[in-house]
Amino acid sequence: MIQVMEAWIVSDAESMARYSGQHFLRNALPRSRSLEGVEKERIYEALKRATAKTKKGAYHKISRAAALLEIIDPPVVRRRCPACDRLFAKLTDAIGAA
Repeated sequence: MIQVMEAWIVSDAESMARYSGQHFLRNALPRSRSLEGVEKERIYEALKRATAKTKKGAYHKISRAAALLEIIDPPVVRRRCPACDRLFAKLTDAIGAA
């Protein structure tokens, strides 16, 4: 099970880099194949370090999360977050059955 929704954001470093712009530190993000077991403090710290020197500034949930969730690539997230994959599959099934 996912610790925090920011794991979805962290899973797509490419989209984060495009959004954050220059000085984004991709290497600061966790490299785990499955991000769901990564402790929330580690995710938050990684986001803070990766974005600290960008023009938009350090990641802040209130001001950045919604915009990042809009641009992350679902297939990328689904590969690194199996619970997300299961959620999307269930939702797709439920919508298809409706």
